[in-house]
Amino acid sequence: MKVKFEQDILLVVMEKGELFSKDLMRILLMQEMKNTGIVQTALGMVKNVDLGYGVYENNNVKYEREIIKEPLELLGLSGFIVKDEKLPLHFHAYLGDNNKKVIGGHLFECEVVTFIEMSVFLSNARVKRAEKEGLLEMDFE
Repeated sequence: MKVKFEQDILLVVMEKGELFSKDLMRILLMQEMKNTGIVQTALGMVKNVDLGYGVYENNNVKYEREIIKEPLELLGLSGFIVKDEKLPLHFHAYLGDNNKKVIGGHLFECEVVTFIEMSVFLSNARVKRAEKEGLLEMDFE
């Protein structure tokens, strides 16, 4: 993984064979990382994608998860990286297959096939996760 911190922007290149979440957890430990990161854009090619759809019942969430083994184009990614939280990562992705069909959902993990290029806006805003109706929602100090 290559990273470049420049004022309030973080540029990231994840490389072949790397795991998305593992790389992001490494970034969280870097001294230059601010309190909160907001993904602006990301693209690349991934496989072994652990994708979920949230099913909400009676203030509980359960994810219907699926592992998609074949390579997919990472067409877009949105989400947050929050320091000092039990669950610091929250991402949604949309991905394209070789038939040019698009799928998306909550991204738990994926493996980089070629690379992922990502831009992250950095903020010193203190963000916490607070449970609300069974979900962890952003809260501010």
